Amino acid sequence: MYSQTSSVPHAVKQIIGTNMLYFQALSTGIANYTALAQKIRPEVEKLTNSEVNINTLVVAIKRFADSLDEIDHEHDSVFDGVRMTLTGSIIDVDFNETEDIYQILDDIFELGSGYNMFRTNKQIRLFAEDIDEIRSMLSSSNKVATGEIKDGLSKITITIQSGKENTYEVLSVVFSLLHNNRIQLYNAFFTQNEIILILSMNDAARAYEVIREKLYSHQ
Repeated sequence: MYSQTSSVPHAVKQIIGTNMLYFQALSTGIANYTALAQKIRPEVEKLTNSEVNINTLVVAIKRFADSLDEIDHEHDSVFDGVRMTLTGSIIDVDFNETEDIYQILDDIFELGSGYNMFRTNKQIRLFAEDIDEIRSMLSSSNKVATGEIKDGLSKITITIQSGKENTYEVLSVVFSLLHNNRIQLYNAFFTQNEIILILSMNDAARAYEVIREKLYSHQ
């Protein structure tokens, strides 16, 4: 959640840093600064409670990009205290957000199996381990939004030490590694202390090894 008032540079960092699409475009060097400035201008003005010039925004975006680029090249202790796990087989399911759907979600959560849940508009998106118990629950329910379950996926969970406050830096390095090795993401989410990467099973093992090599070369 954003703070009520921010400086322009801080607002830019908040907005881009909490939007995976913007952050990936910026950290991989494919973003058009002017186009991005125009896109985020309404949010920046809301956070700063003032009108913001496009050129001012472009400068702030470039400075943020430069800071990520410096981190990407230096890798100075970025991965200190970072841990990583790979979940070999998961499924992606979209549910309509209705009162009825919470029963099946509660049943899935009670299994204690690894899962991540995200809300988008009026839908709930669930990434869960592809195990027989969950498959059985979903097949016996008519509440799956489209009736489709996306499988053939894997999950990499990157846990950042509490208090380190370097999630953006870790994201920048990870995205650069994936981009340079031409490894495609299916989806990604992050919080203050955790990064979730969703990839195809064919790409996940290679992505894990690429990141692990960088991780343990700095520990």
